[in-house]
Amino acid sequence: MDNIKKLILVPWDFTEGSEIAFQHALELAQAGNNEIMLLHIIPRTWLIDSIYRKVNFKKIEQLNAKIEKAASEIYGKYGFKPQTLVLEGYPKRIIRGLILTAHVNLIVAYYAYSFEKKVKRISKYLKNLFFKDTTLPFIIVSKPPIHSHYIEIVIPVDHDRKFKEAVHWIIYLARYYKCNVNLIKPFLLDDGKKKQLANNIYFTKKMLDGVNIVYGIKTAKKKGTFEDEVFRFARTIEADLILIMSDKYDVFLDSNMESQLDIPVMCVNPRIRKYQSFY
Repeated sequence: MDNIKKLILVPWDFTEGSEIAFQHALELAQAGNNEIMLLHIIPRTWLIDSIYRKVNFKKIEQLNAKIEKAASEIYGKYGFKPQTLVLEGYPKRIIRGLILTAHVNLIVAYYAYSFEKKVKRISKYLKNLFFKDTTLPFIIVSKPPIHSHYIEIVIPVDHDRKFKEAVHWIIYLARYYKCNVNLIKPFLLDDGKKKQLANNIYFTKKMLDGVNIVYGIKTAKKKGTFEDEVFRFARTIEADLILIMSDKYDVFLDSNMESQLDIPVMCVNPRIRKYQSFY
């Protein structure tokens, strides 16, 4: 096993929101003995390349000085000095390169990202961030952490066969960050869905029991939507994280909910079989 530390990536747009994302990343970095990198990307598109092909080195230099100043201020406030990086290019290509060369294993991002007076939902980009040979989980936040470290995670279990792929991440979180696992399943009437849900629960319990992870299972109430019940349950136990599959993101959250998100949501991508390890 190599001794190279894994890296948590925080998209940095020089706003209060990106500092909130850093606060969450810091808790996870301290639990997992990780490094943190503040990343500011000057995005390029095919249209920009077709008009202006040169790299704007002057702008990169200015932003480098600005982000280094931010890192120094963070060190003064939190006693942790993050790495910094400013790059111009295609965001997906840049992040893929960082996974392979800088050992990035997680992205922690504020729900909105500002660039040149334009504000965009970062989830619209991150939920489609997958590659041929690896995938990267991400966490969306909108408010500071409620505890000094992540303690309780909530995982909604549904009848989708792809849910079994999320179990790998449940194990990673429970073992790597030492979180308590709280599973919640929907109240179902359809016999076919109930059968597949039972299969998913059986598989999850077998996997967690196999590595001695303690967990609890709760059934959502019949009234209301399952998504609402998941958040209600998470608030009741003061959960620090809700884990969902990225293809379910729009079912659980819209832009209004993101801005009021009192519990971070972690997304994992179900499409890739090889996972970027936390170890």
